[in-house]
Amino acid sequence: MAPDDHSNSKQQGIDLPAPTSAPFVCAFGVTLIFSGIVTNWAVSILGFVLALVGAIRWWHEVLPDNQKECIPFQSERPIVKPKVGGVAHLMTADSPHRARLPMEIHPYGAGIKGGIAGGIVMAIIAGTWGVVSHGSVWYPVNILGSTILPTMQGDDAAQLAQWHTASFVFGILIHAIMSSLVGLLYGIILPMVPHFRLAFSAIAIPLMWTGLTWASLEVINPLLQNEINWLVFIGSQVGFGITCWFVVSRSERIGTMQNWSMLERIGVESPNVPPIGGDE
Repeated sequence: MAPDDHSNSKQQGIDLPAPTSAPFVCAFGVTLIFSGIVTNWAVSILGFVLALVGAIRWWHEVLPDNQKECIPFQSERPIVKPKVGGVAHLMTADSPHRARLPMEIHPYGAGIKGGIAGGIVMAIIAGTWGVVSHGSVWYPVNILGSTILPTMQGDDAAQLAQWHTASFVFGILIHAIMSSLVGLLYGIILPMVPHFRLAFSAIAIPLMWTGLTWASLEVINPLLQNEINWLVFIGSQVGFGITCWFVVSRSERIGTMQNWSMLERIGVESPNVPPIGGDE
């Protein structure tokens, strides 16, 4: 910057470092590079491109001198006009304190029940696909069980269509645990979604789960990656989401402890302490 320009800028305002998003882009790219090691090589390539772009942009913005922007001085000092009145807060009828959303949640058991019900729907869809495409209901079960049994990775379609006790036990165990955990997440997340919970359950979460599965399946279960039918998989995820939403949304709602006093929260019983969940 020339001396005249520098003096003019000093008269017009103050020079401050210009805002930039380059460090965040570079850091996000580095994160994707390492994420691709355990997911998919395409993620690492995307991360390398983002990290390179962010680093180059960052380099140009700090060398040979930091980019600055002139913040003009205010000609007159703003006059603060007092305004009588209070700030509108979200309040509850039984508490003088400001409410924090969500005010009500579903029991954790409702999410687990929804996950079990959704898992049954997924099993029906997968079993139907196995019967139609390979003539055996055990085909999808054996593919899922091969996640823990590496000896089944080399089996052909005829062997996968047969009954395998170990594969059946591990397949059912994996499916039950995953369904219960995902259902628990549904039960926790759904009260935080303000609108369109059905669309969130039937579209948003299945798409995110499908993308995560596609990126990590090569590492977790190569056999499932080769044999999976993505249309059936997405359909089973949608069926799981709708079923889990149906079960969770129709369960009871319980109020959070945000309006409870400290004595209520630690379980102290005294004549001067209101009933559990009452007003402070």
